[in-house]
Amino acid sequence: MAEIVATIPKAARQQTEADIRELGLVNDFLKGDEKAFLRLYSRYEAPLLVYCRKMCNDDRTAEDSFQETWLRIYELRQRTIEVQHFQSLLFRTARNVCYNRLRKEQVRSRGRVDIDEDTLSIAEVDKTEQDEVRALLSRAIGKLPIEQREVFILHEYSGFGYTDISQILGRSESSVKMQAFRARMRLRQLVAGWLGLTSDDDPLHHSPFKR
Repeated sequence: MAEIVATIPKAARQQTEADIRELGLVNDFLKGDEKAFLRLYSRYEAPLLVYCRKMCNDDRTAEDSFQETWLRIYELRQRTIEVQHFQSLLFRTARNVCYNRLRKEQVRSRGRVDIDEDTLSIAEVDKTEQDEVRALLSRAIGKLPIEQREVFILHEYSGFGYTDISQILGRSESSVKMQAFRARMRLRQLVAGWLGLTSDDDPLHHSPFKR
């Protein structure tokens, strides 16, 4: 079997104890420890599944992408690779898998909006208006450029900070923040426009996504 190791980056002094413990866990997994793999799976199962669901707009596609991502991670044992940041590696892998499936299903998915907004809470509107705004927000997220959509999803739904997102996507933190800002502005414009509101009546003004 090829030698595979998880290494502590040169900037290790900036890493937390949790980061260093995770590198040890990754190293054990790469050496064949099944329990270590299960612990990593358990740790990232929920945020990764949310990411795949929001990116793919389709539950079945998301589940397939989720499983394929973990399969690719598992297969790292068969390769010579140096892992410095498992979280970034995992979500970059998921990103590539989702991109590939989105391309294949672009024609079939055109015009569909299946994003569930089960965690969204919008204040000061009645239930009918809530349902309408949620549906419109789902539609709006699907219309975001892919670069903005993935930043928005990673931050608002998977709960990652901008530093983590910059590592996952391989972009500067300032670029990530700008994409997040543009995503929020675009969502507000789209939903307000569909509802025939002015910016002063912004339906997302009191949502958790307001910064």
